[in-house]
Amino acid sequence: MAKSILVTGCAGFIGSNFVKTFRTKFPKVEIVGIDDFSTGRREALDSTITFYEGSIVDTALLEKIFSRHKPEYVFHFAARPRVAYSIEHPVETTTNNIDGTVALLAASRDHTIKRFIYSSSSSVYGPRKELPMREKDIANPISPYAFQKYAGERFAKMASDYFGFDTVSLRYFNVFGPGQYGDSAYSTVISAWLEAAIFPERKKGYIEGNGKQAKDMCFVDNVVAANIAAMTSKRDFKGDVFNVAHAKPISINDIKKQIETLTNTKLVLEKRPPRAGDVRFSLADISKAKRALGFKPNTDFTQCLKKTIAWHESRKNQKQS
Repeated sequence: MAKSILVTGCAGFIGSNFVKTFRTKFPKVEIVGIDDFSTGRREALDSTITFYEGSIVDTALLEKIFSRHKPEYVFHFAARPRVAYSIEHPVETTTNNIDGTVALLAASRDHTIKRFIYSSSSSVYGPRKELPMREKDIANPISPYAFQKYAGERFAKMASDYFGFDTVSLRYFNVFGPGQYGDSAYSTVISAWLEAAIFPERKKGYIEGNGKQAKDMCFVDNVVAANIAAMTSKRDFKGDVFNVAHAKPISINDIKKQIETLTNTKLVLEKRPPRAGDVRFSLADISKAKRALGFKPNTDFTQCLKKTIAWHESRKNQKQS
């Protein structure tokens, strides 16, 4: 087992969930984290990790971290997420999502890590007439964010070819779960609507398009499990790519109905036009991840949604106490 790992974006939604689970499974491993709080939150930081506040594009800071802690595995969660945000802020998101990834790969080369686990996105596929989406399909990114994530995959593959360490890319499909706040530009439909349902004084909900678009959702615990499986696997991935999802699409309208039923709240949503760059229908083939990673996701959407709602309601109870 590794002596030390580096987790970028450790105060973010996925990164903080990962740290919590990893600490439970591997209590003796040193966890080093980096986050600039552009999307992460200080209250999400695990007090047991060694933390550095800063950006992944700060090469001097990366050199300090790698030299001091010598991480054997790098889990790269840090990103400026969301398609819409990347369209509005192409320079900022490109700097962080591409330059930052390359800086991490270069530092990993200089300090001889074992494996680099890269967080990619289903958005790299673009719109598809034929579903499900398979890793062998030709990428067709239609937004800056999608292109940035695909570029990260390619750089990771090249690093595996030329830099002397193993890499693997995980393509997440529409991640949701506890720890995902709904009051920012980065929020997804589930977190945004739960924010509107549970904190109506703070957040007004909206729906883009007619709600018939259907998404393959993925509970955050499944993403965490895929990352740990990618680390512990004894195979050489050599830059390979894997879908991480439920392989069960659900329409936005159905998500709305379930949220209303489970929260006993009627969502009054502002109607907006379809979002630019959005992929209306997604469905993953996860057979490759099942074979190679032993990926066995919890695909009970209602059960996962209940856990997510419970976390949001706990926030409300904390506020009132």
